[in-house]
Amino acid sequence: MDGEKKLIPAVGVMGGTFTGVIGATGGGKTTFADQMGFNMIKNFGDGILFHIDAEKTSNKQRILQITGASHNDIRIRLIKDHTTIDDVLEMVDDVCEAKESLGAACMYEAKTPGLDGRKFKVYPPTVFIIDSLPAFNGKDYNVKDLGSNADQLRAAKDVTRFYTNCLDRAWQYNLNFIIINHIRPKTDMNPYAQPPRGLMLLGPQEQLPRGQVAQYYSQTYFRINSKKSEAYNLEEHGFKGYRCTFQLAKSKTNMIGTSFPVAFNSATGFDQYYTLYEFAEMIGMIKGRNPYLYIENLEAYKFRRNEFRKKMMYEQEFANAVIEVLKPHLEALLSPPPTYETGEDGNMVGRYGDLMIDYDF
Repeated sequence: MDGEKKLIPAVGVMGGTFTGVIGATGGGKTTFADQMGFNMIKNFGDGILFHIDAEKTSNKQRILQITGASHNDIRIRLIKDHTTIDDVLEMVDDVCEAKESLGAACMYEAKTPGLDGRKFKVYPPTVFIIDSLPAFNGKDYNVKDLGSNADQLRAAKDVTRFYTNCLDRAWQYNLNFIIINHIRPKTDMNPYAQPPRGLMLLGPQEQLPRGQVAQYYSQTYFRINSKKSEAYNLEEHGFKGYRCTFQLAKSKTNMIGTSFPVAFNSATGFDQYYTLYEFAEMIGMIKGRNPYLYIENLEAYKFRRNEFRKKMMYEQEFANAVIEVLKPHLEALLSPPPTYETGEDGNMVGRYGDLMIDYDF
């Protein structure tokens, strides 16, 4: 009938991403990649996470610990033996062929309709974590050439081959690639030569190895910054770890340069509960003094700083109240660029939809 919304297969309507995760050594890049990748598949019984451990430094127990997955979850595959570019391309071929052969039988209905209001079906997500790009080589990689110009050119060529081979199929078959890379000091052989334009938020003396292809083919780049001086301890915070700052160095869906604090828990990885505390503190909504802290508009819910995480985990009423009052501010991070108006104090403030905010993200 006219106007009837039919459920149609819509291969390629959603899914298929290249995400870069960069930062200094020891900043939690691999932990973040594993947690993000598992969150992509955890609600799908036929989703798969392939962790390509080209560095040979990951272990399955740690991945299970930071993702909260069970020891018998067959969806998490830690790959240590076949980690070359050619091996991974063969894996991509196998996944695409399997999805193609099953067709609509293995698709699921997306919860959100398309822009035309019609419902559609897509393939289940498959995630490939490349850990890391500097160790990701072709089968014909020659260790004897390590560090030479020939080595660098061959490595950049192989990475280009990998990205161009996967681009179209990633979108078509809902393949999501999370690529880990390391920020390195830049060595200028010719100080008078103009360096190529690199990724936003890289310093003038910083560079990312393996060429430019990984940068301009990725939809999103996360930069993780951390300082030893911002460490957590049991007495003050309730757990050991440190505070990180995430920056969007590149994004197709948000404002470049957006930054936000994230809490890293040494035992469980990036912590969703204490990150909310860090966010509330960043936007000035933590009021009172320890041990009688509270979030603005939630004066009835007092807490100690080192008890915040436990209260979020085990006191549902407290957790619901905190999430409800912070939700508009969190959604503002995902909104289009704000319009600016003059506030009551004469300062410029941003309007994110119906929310007036006097701080800048």
